[in-house]
Amino acid sequence: MNFCLSSKNTLNVLFAAILLIASGCSKNVTMTRLVPAPVTVPSHVQKIVLVDRTKPQSEGLAIIEGIITGELPFEVRNAVQATLSSLQMSLNSSPRFEIVRATERLPGGIFGQMFPNPLDWYTVEQLANRYDADAVLTLENFSSDFVVTDQQRLIKKTVTEGKTTRQVEVQGWYVEGVANVSAGFRLYDPKDRNIVDQQRFEKKNLWSAEGETKAQALALLISKADAARAVGEMAGAGYATKIAPMYAEINRGFFPKSKTNPAVAQGVRLAEVDQWEQAIETWKAALPGADEESGGMLAYNIGVGYEVLGSLDLAKEWAGRAYTDFGLKKGRTYTRTLNGLLQQQALLDQQMERGPDNQ
Repeated sequence: MNFCLSSKNTLNVLFAAILLIASGCSKNVTMTRLVPAPVTVPSHVQKIVLVDRTKPQSEGLAIIEGIITGELPFEVRNAVQATLSSLQMSLNSSPRFEIVRATERLPGGIFGQMFPNPLDWYTVEQLANRYDADAVLTLENFSSDFVVTDQQRLIKKTVTEGKTTRQVEVQGWYVEGVANVSAGFRLYDPKDRNIVDQQRFEKKNLWSAEGETKAQALALLISKADAARAVGEMAGAGYATKIAPMYAEINRGFFPKSKTNPAVAQGVRLAEVDQWEQAIETWKAALPGADEESGGMLAYNIGVGYEVLGSLDLAKEWAGRAYTDFGLKKGRTYTRTLNGLLQQQALLDQQMERGPDNQ
């Protein structure tokens, strides 16, 4: 039987690592699959230029904004650069787009919390032409804050007495720093003169430290500037997943053995050395004459095998047979899961299409 996959399936479903892990009464296979993005970008958009649009409209406004927000200009600039770098790196990890970074820094809104008016289409077209891009993705606004709280409490301290080391509790200080970042993105499509997506992406993270004195604890806490950069990177990476298909790990359990049919375990051993085609043939050959319980296991495992090979339709067929022919309820649940994956695959195929101008 021929199990070869089409080049399209090979592109869309990448199994970079197949790991089999024993887990109680079941085994798991870990698959890496390309999953669709929440936003479908037009197929003619293959190359995107990233643009920083957070430049203050004037130095005076930058000073006023810094007084209001407590953000120093260089801190904001460094955090913005970290956000864009993370966005670029994350988008480059997807096979969907080619990404280029603009050298220009354009003026945006008055304050980082507000979306400025969209760029005019002449400017968008000029940027796209300058970088030979099909779309322009801008960071339109950026703001961050870092709130530090403290409290006195018992902390653990390591003390050494001679050759003996032990931990004791002493009165000390515990401090927490919470960084919040708000980053606004717009994706412009100059061909259709359409804003494909606009979203303010917000991220937060918490750090903590402790010391015998408040000064020691604060000295050990992450700095405000470093926290803003770190959370900005989270925001950039997070937004990338909204517009570009990304690789994700999927874990699937299957049956390791049967009390009455040794072929279940025999096929599993083949799967453990990545011989899934042979495993499927072994399980199929054992189906005639199998009792209901073993038959359900065999059919279910065949479905998992086809999923590993990238054939979701066959996986669904065999998962369904595990339930309809042998009464295995897990087969019904697995069939529903595969229905969802087939819908995702159809959307992914649409998102990965190349427009006629990009063939």
